[in-house]
Amino acid sequence: MPTEEKSMSNEIAVMNDSDNKIISAVTEGRASELSLKERAQYLVSLCESLGLNPLSSPFEWTPLNGKLVPYAKKNATDQLRKIHRINCNVVERRIDKELGLISVSVRVSTPDGRDDEDIGVVALPNKGGDVMANALMKAVTKAKRRATLSIAGLSMIDETELETI
Repeated sequence: MPTEEKSMSNEIAVMNDSDNKIISAVTEGRASELSLKERAQYLVSLCESLGLNPLSSPFEWTPLNGKLVPYAKKNATDQLRKIHRINCNVVERRIDKELGLISVSVRVSTPDGRDDEDIGVVALPNKGGDVMANALMKAVTKAKRRATLSIAGLSMIDETELETI
């Protein structure tokens, strides 16, 4: 058995019943059955496993399709980019007036040569000025976060997607 698998097996072996209950509930989509303390314990464990600072509240819970799921906030992906030295470059910005959309494509890469790309799309606002500026920034932020979560191997939603789900 490879060293990584042995380490994981040892960690699982030392987990108590409460840990097993929490992991089981979250992985089976039953996090709503957990107490507030257990949900907080899960988020702290998630942060620790990823090397994130739990005191900055990088994750929160949200209802999605009848289940309570953790989602990554902006500071989660900001910390992930710093920890993993993820480079992030905007590849394209588009405003499509016909479709009423702003889209931003972002490419991320890691020092070991891995790369990924994702897109952030938001509705084109009817007004210009600050409303338009905020929509443009939101599209960039959304693209950066989606790409960061992808390259970090975290298939979870980020807070910018909550509004449209």
